[in-house]
Amino acid sequence: MNIFNVFRAPEWWGYKLPPLLSVAYGTTLMADNELYPVSPYFLFFLLSLAIGAVYVSIINDFTDLREDAAVGKANRMENLAPWLRWGMVVGCLTAGIFLGYFMWPDKLTVSLYTCAWISFTLYSVPPFRFKKRGILGVICDASGAHLFPSLFMISGISYVMNVNVDYYWFALVGIWALSFGCRGILWHQFLDRENDIKTNISTLATRVDPQKFKPVAVVLFCIELAAFLGMLMHINLSAVWILLILYIVLVTIRYTRYANIPIILITPDNKHSQVLMLDCYQTFFPLGLLFSASFSQPFAWVVLAVHIVLFPTNIMIPLRDYWMAIAALYRQIRYS
Repeated sequence: MNIFNVFRAPEWWGYKLPPLLSVAYGTTLMADNELYPVSPYFLFFLLSLAIGAVYVSIINDFTDLREDAAVGKANRMENLAPWLRWGMVVGCLTAGIFLGYFMWPDKLTVSLYTCAWISFTLYSVPPFRFKKRGILGVICDASGAHLFPSLFMISGISYVMNVNVDYYWFALVGIWALSFGCRGILWHQFLDRENDIKTNISTLATRVDPQKFKPVAVVLFCIELAAFLGMLMHINLSAVWILLILYIVLVTIRYTRYANIPIILITPDNKHSQVLMLDCYQTFFPLGLLFSASFSQPFAWVVLAVHIVLFPTNIMIPLRDYWMAIAALYRQIRYS
């Protein structure tokens, strides 16, 4: 097995990191600072979170080894020598501590960074193993993957710019990140619900009826959406609203052309679906911020270019869908 497969980068690189960068971009712009001078810190904090994500992937598979073997489920670490497994865990922890050293004496940022690592350790490692403890597992995953990293970005970027943390923005982002994080892990749990029931893996999704959970999902989504709209109003940039409209157009195209049903978190059986707001957070929100800065700041386009290079798939897939819809409309008009 390729050792890099253990890192599971395709599962988190383009999905979890762009929304976190969006928070960093938004924090910078609201402080009336230019993006380009702060961009090395974007990359530093991105690296810090990426190391944490690698740790999550490794520790999750490591602690699942015995259970996966018992039910015949493949595990990315099963063919690795024990010394290599432990070496990877220790290596990630060492790298995290090393990066945290360079954040000091920013106590708030170091604390938030540490909390993200603690959350995922509690999620996976016995005797805590919160992933098997219902709502605790959901909150723990959402906190480690979204809440603490998002707040970490605000605190860290504010510190390097030598400005006070905007605690109204801090609160809005916190509510949004926790809600979105809970929705994300619940979507994953409900998607795996049948397999988890067969293998006797206990999650919140295996304990509740999906149909009865839908009202809870709606409330969670409404909280998330309200916080996100509050964030957009607080940022108050026209380009961000334009990109939100373009996202709504994309959802409509995918629904009408490909029958991709918009869902909150429970995927319907035997039907194509799209998780509402996922592409908005991963693609349209960061691009809206970067486009807005590029029109008013001389070197913001460099940050935009680097962002596109780092996350090309996030941008190419929506562009493909737009292009195919325009081409289909053109053929319809031409031959009508």
